[in-house]
Amino acid sequence: MFSVTHFDEIPDNFLPDSPEGNEYYRAFEKSSIEQFKLGYLEIKRDGLVVSRTSYFVMKFYLNTMIDSVFLKKLIGGAYLRVAFVGHPSSDFGYIQGDPSADALAILNKELFKLSSLICYKGFDEGLDLSGFTKVPGEPVPVLNVDENYWCNLKHKIRTDLKRKLKAAEGLRFQETDGLPDAYVSRVFELYKAVYAAADHRFEFLNVEYFRQTSSISKYLLYFEGEELIGFAQLLSGNGKLFVKYVGMDYTKSKQYKLYYALMIQSVNVAIRDKFKKIDFGITTYAFKKHLGSKLYCTYNFYAHKNSFVHWILSGFAFLFKPSESALR
Repeated sequence: MFSVTHFDEIPDNFLPDSPEGNEYYRAFEKSSIEQFKLGYLEIKRDGLVVSRTSYFVMKFYLNTMIDSVFLKKLIGGAYLRVAFVGHPSSDFGYIQGDPSADALAILNKELFKLSSLICYKGFDEGLDLSGFTKVPGEPVPVLNVDENYWCNLKHKIRTDLKRKLKAAEGLRFQETDGLPDAYVSRVFELYKAVYAAADHRFEFLNVEYFRQTSSISKYLLYFEGEELIGFAQLLSGNGKLFVKYVGMDYTKSKQYKLYYALMIQSVNVAIRDKFKKIDFGITTYAFKKHLGSKLYCTYNFYAHKNSFVHWILSGFAFLFKPSESALR
């Protein structure tokens, strides 16, 4: 006999070993980002917990993944209300415990009470989701590193990376545990600059996100004189380093090759602190592959509870998968 419990706040020991687990989810909740309604589901069988998962409900704008300017304007503000399994700020979807067909069927029954359309975001292809349409998601670049990383690079690549890092030598570089209060507003402005320049936009953070996640983050900061012009937010744990968000002043980033410098400095931090893997996050794949990252495939699974509407949506699978330009 299955039973289901809903939680508005993250339950204890949800993904306790992941840098994107308990502490991060709780900080994200406290940020009160209005774009998402967050929740958690716990499934029990005969009184014993068999699985837990996070979900969020949001308006998914149909032009989110589209490149064509004409189509973006044509579709305009059209959206679907979707219940996503996963987390808005995580590239990988997680189900803690049993992902069997029986448990997923119970999960889907509950989620269809929240929205007529469900989407599992960023999962591997092995989920047993009968009746769902599967489309490729955005791959996640992950780099394996050790103390021999630089020595093992091809000479041409090592020289190129050092040249890119050298472009930022005229800047002041600072590494901090947490984000000093004095920098919060500027970090948010730099984040907004990167968000505004992106071709595809999903989640939009608020300034409170950077305050609430400060205590669990490390920051890499670049200054031109006294002005902060670039940052990278890092999370770490369980042998892995996550590059969560970056921000830059685009009037100066090209001159100093800021993005490259932030990624290379992240590699140096991982080597120094003996992390074995770096999750660089989605997009800008060419440079991350240049660093030696491997792309881990993810998939999105979606279904509408009305079979006829689902049949129609299956013909529009491109709305739920990344475009060609997003994969470069």
